[in-house]
Amino acid sequence: MLFEQEDQAYRQAVQKAMDYLSVRDHASGELYDKLCKKAELPPEAAAAAIARCVELGLLNDAVFAQRRAKYLLARKKSPAQIRTHLQEKGIDRQTANQAVEELFEEQSPVQTIYELIQKSYARKLLAGKKQAVIAAMARRGFSFGDVKQAIAQFEEEHAVEDTWQEEWQPDWE
Repeated sequence: MLFEQEDQAYRQAVQKAMDYLSVRDHASGELYDKLCKKAELPPEAAAAAIARCVELGLLNDAVFAQRRAKYLLARKKSPAQIRTHLQEKGIDRQTANQAVEELFEEQSPVQTIYELIQKSYARKLLAGKKQAVIAAMARRGFSFGDVKQAIAQFEEEHAVEDTWQEEWQPDWE
């Protein structure tokens, strides 16, 4: 009788895991938590279901971490924010660090900050509120050195436009 209950709980856990994975990718830790808390399944059955999903190739923390990190980078998140988010999803520290390092080999944090400045903070910088922009970037988890580089790049590129506008005089004066 006891084995039948365990077998039924295992089958139920596998089915629920498949249901969750059919909606979107999950990290193994996140899926385990969902099976235990949301589906109220025994931890042993949830662990066995996770192992079965890994065995079938349906669950891969490294691939999940890379995809999620790329998504978060597109949303202009800092390396620290990405790393924290991945760990909250149940990705171990080493896998999260590796995903972030690989991601920022393709695009530097300075480029990400620069794009964020252009999109959301250009007016503040042009208005002379450099410290406010630095503080905002620090709150987002970007390093001071990277922020400084991105701001210097922005100021260098936009000083040319500002100078041109100041030198231009209309002919009708």
